[in-house]
Amino acid sequence: MPVQNPEPTPQEQPRDDWHQLARDAADHWDLEHPGVAALYENHVVPKLQDKGLGHLAITAEDKAGGRFVHKYASVDPKEVDHVVGYLRSNGETILDKAGDRTATYLKFMADTAKDGILTGDPESVRRQIDAHVIKAENVPESHFALQRQIARNQGHGDIEITPDMKHQLIEAAQADQRASLEKWVEYLGGNDGSYPDWFKTYAWQGTTSLGKYNKETQKFSRREADTVAPYPELSREALAYTYAAVKNFHVLGDKPDDAKLQQVLKEGSFGRLYTHAILEVTPDNPELRQDIRGSWTKYHQSADPRTSRRLAGSLQGHGTDWCTAGEPTAAMQLQGGDFYVYYTRDEDGKDTIPRLAIRMENGVVSHDVRGVLPGQEVEPILIDVLSEKLQDPDLPGGEEYLQKAADMKRLTALDDLMTKNPDAVLSKDDLLFLYEFNRTIEGFGYDRDPRIDEIKAKRGERDLPEIIRMLPEVLADQTASSYQAYSEVAQATGAEVMDKPAFARLLETKLAEWQGNGTMDYVVRDFVENGNKPNLLATPNVIADWQTLRDFAVHFGEQQPYETFVHDELYQHYSAEELSGELQQGGAVRLSIMPSGYTKQLGRKPVAEQLNTFKKMQVESPSLKLRVPSVLDAVTYWQTLRARGDKLSGNGTTDKTWIRHFNLEPKRIGVWSGVPGSCVRGDGEPHLDYSVADRDSGARVSVG
Repeated sequence: MPVQNPEPTPQEQPRDDWHQLARDAADHWDLEHPGVAALYENHVVPKLQDKGLGHLAITAEDKAGGRFVHKYASVDPKEVDHVVGYLRSNGETILDKAGDRTATYLKFMADTAKDGILTGDPESVRRQIDAHVIKAENVPESHFALQRQIARNQGHGDIEITPDMKHQLIEAAQADQRASLEKWVEYLGGNDGSYPDWFKTYAWQGTTSLGKYNKETQKFSRREADTVAPYPELSREALAYTYAAVKNFHVLGDKPDDAKLQQVLKEGSFGRLYTHAILEVTPDNPELRQDIRGSWTKYHQSADPRTSRRLAGSLQGHGTDWCTAGEPTAAMQLQGGDFYVYYTRDEDGKDTIPRLAIRMENGVVSHDVRGVLPGQEVEPILIDVLSEKLQDPDLPGGEEYLQKAADMKRLTALDDLMTKNPDAVLSKDDLLFLYEFNRTIEGFGYDRDPRIDEIKAKRGERDLPEIIRMLPEVLADQTASSYQAYSEVAQATGAEVMDKPAFARLLETKLAEWQGNGTMDYVVRDFVENGNKPNLLATPNVIADWQTLRDFAVHFGEQQPYETFVHDELYQHYSAEELSGELQQGGAVRLSIMPSGYTKQLGRKPVAEQLNTFKKMQVESPSLKLRVPSVLDAVTYWQTLRARGDKLSGNGTTDKTWIRHFNLEPKRIGVWSGVPGSCVRGDGEPHLDYSVADRDSGARVSVG
């Protein structure tokens, strides 16, 4: 996790008594003493966080975790020295012990450097993933020889691997590695597992050092620069098991009864610990899954360790993939609210097999409504059981998840239909649903339901003619939500709002223009080749200053799970004209089509290269009116998606909303040079952030 520090600032004087208390605790309190540690963690730390001084709080677990990382992970000691030296030059008191130094370093990486593994920061995440994806020049010839052998075994004869085929094979290998790492980053950087920074660091470094898993030897190979295999599969239950084992042994000093586990813990190898955990996570007999008779058990909100032990124990060994199977995670979740589990019958007729989970937080149903299919998706056979429970008056907020249940039920019906007759004619509503034109199909798991793409694969190109015909209708159907978003943004910027009839006439004229100048053909091709769905964007045709845009973005975040993050230091360097985009002649609104994903032609490249490619695209297709979305376009896009019912959280949200404003002049802030980069993260936090100019990143352009 390389970091470059800003220049030291003058020593800051204590702001109040709590600031001084934090320093005194770091200097003089014996945080190794159980009673002192309990006082500090239960009373001082929460107060420091309330006062905005959380960065000064380092708990006993932080220090123990720091010692563990120092011993068993590979934190660069020069980086630790650099950070500790910088903090000391600013008046921080840091004891010269390995645990204190490493814990301080990790806290700095999370609070100041916004390290992606520790915080989920999207720009940092992209850099860290790219750093571990195999370089094209490192892909060995043996990989291509293997592909030739596979083709021969499949009856294709002796094929020649051309340069184009090599390029495609390399891209496929890189995409597989990137996808496998994204699952780890999204989970570690999110809030579901709520792991401390020291364990996130340990798990990430361990994961990125592991190669392919050998089922016979039950070991991972070591990852080298030329390893083509994807990274290890994420098992949330196995990771929770690993954390619980490490915390109990290395932090709390408790020895496990299992002699083999104790030996593995002494070695400290993440690969061996994770392997041991995977072998302990044993799925139930599939035949027992056909019986859905069972009962719900409520675990009441409690800080009593006996309750968390009972909950975690009831889940272990069933292969649920729920992190709640780890006792520390169960304890953390039960402190936030009640926890419901639906158990079905085992071989003895007792309700002991966990199949569904509903977690409460702050009195309402949280995002953790889970099943036991891959990605924690809910089994179709249990959708009705879950739907009934979500309507229970004792589960406020459960009604919000009924749409997911309805989506899963409809998807199951389509899947059954395709199994019986892949050539069945689908209605317009079925096509809109399956291809997710108006909204994303929502499931209960972490991952996108695989049946969506499986059904599309069965359909082949049968639906394309109808989809091409439907696209103008799809855009027209988005009129209401686009107008709603436009009017809300226009009012926020102080612009006069065009009335609905005038807006409808303008859109009708624009749709005809897009049909005639090739815009619709471009949109169709982008959908067919890249899967980018069109979004009708109606941006107020105004110049809005930074403070106005900032206020709107902050207001937007008030209805999200997390408040909007704003990088003022960067954005204040740009003029209102640069942030708002070019005005169009006449009219109160500028209409465009925003793709749902990145523009493939731009690639994942530095800003300068993307700008050159974009200019060529403009010259080659002037009638398309291609443009880089402005920051005003970006916040209008967020509002448009919300108006269409998109909750703007969950898997894929960052990719759907990430806009790199690469047409703006990069600005140097501290040690990096960057351009604005906007998105809503997967956890629902809106970001007006930055994108490092010389780093590879995806980008998109709008059309029309």
